[in-house]
Amino acid sequence: MVAITLIAGYDGTNNGFNFDGYARTLLLTVPRGWLVRVTCENRGPLRNSCAVVHGPDAFRPAFVGATTPDPTVGLGAGTSAHFAFRASRTGLYRFTSLVPGHEEARMYDVLEVTGGSKPRIEDLVPPGH
Repeated sequence: MVAITLIAGYDGTNNGFNFDGYARTLLLTVPRGWLVRVTCENRGPLRNSCAVVHGPDAFRPAFVGATTPDPTVGLGAGTSAHFAFRASRTGLYRFTSLVPGHEEARMYDVLEVTGGSKPRIEDLVPPGH
């Protein structure tokens, strides 16, 4: 089992459309078959949600249970929600907010489900770039 906390609207990076201050640069890797527990906190002034989708412009969760409640409406400022899913298929996915306009604003991180190894987090853009 791996536990992940995503903080939507963490700071002003990408005009507030970010998770944990990252915008399209954070890669989270988990092995196939692992249970993933996600806490989604909304620290921004706008409504935000957290969901795992298969790719750009996807609006349905990639795995059963992989979204906060009412993901197109989102969580109000200062609120949080939890969800869990089994990473049952290998591939590249996105953690994103499904509130309309957020995906287009580049509010996502990358989730990779691999055939093995250990969970890890890495910055896809080196510091200073």
